[in-house]
Amino acid sequence: MKMIHSMCCAVAVAITITSVTPASAQTRRPAPRRAQQGRVPDTGMMAFGLSGGIAPPTAIDLDTGFSLAMNLERYMTPRVSIRGQIGAAWMDLHGHSFTGQEKPVSFEGNVVYNWEGGKIHPYVTGGLGLEHYRYTEAGLYSSNNHVGGNLGGGVEYFFTRHDTITAEALAHLVSGQAQARATYDSPMYWTILFGYKKYWR
Repeated sequence: MKMIHSMCCAVAVAITITSVTPASAQTRRPAPRRAQQGRVPDTGMMAFGLSGGIAPPTAIDLDTGFSLAMNLERYMTPRVSIRGQIGAAWMDLHGHSFTGQEKPVSFEGNVVYNWEGGKIHPYVTGGLGLEHYRYTEAGLYSSNNHVGGNLGGGVEYFFTRHDTITAEALAHLVSGQAQARATYDSPMYWTILFGYKKYWR
């Protein structure tokens, strides 16, 4: 009788252990991580960038100058964004009997596609815009406007989750001739820029 009672107790203990163990294991199991949690860039994010560098011209009578740019970007998907950029360049005139400077200001809208690469994100970009050319020649000031496009690419390095260092090369393709006191056969120029970019929601 004692043996039967002991066996019944053992069975009862075994059943209790087997019923409690899965439940306790389930409560200890870490919750699955959401795939999109913490992703940068992500759909709906914004980014602001500042950069500076050089502006090599294609006209033979202009010297490579200095360039600055400011970007505002919205991400439609983690890979695709729409970017507005305001940029300016300063290029000195040479080879003429007078001194001068060509100073294009660009207002451009771009589509940007980036590739996921961990901390490094390469990207390509292209778009359209307005190029406002300003000229200072022999102390005289003039200006004109041109429709233009741009094409190029670059790379971002994430040194924090929401902060990057950027490098970009962009060709500014401009219609017609740049015409002031001097005529510039090719108003096209490049910008090679290095800067900083900040992400937020």
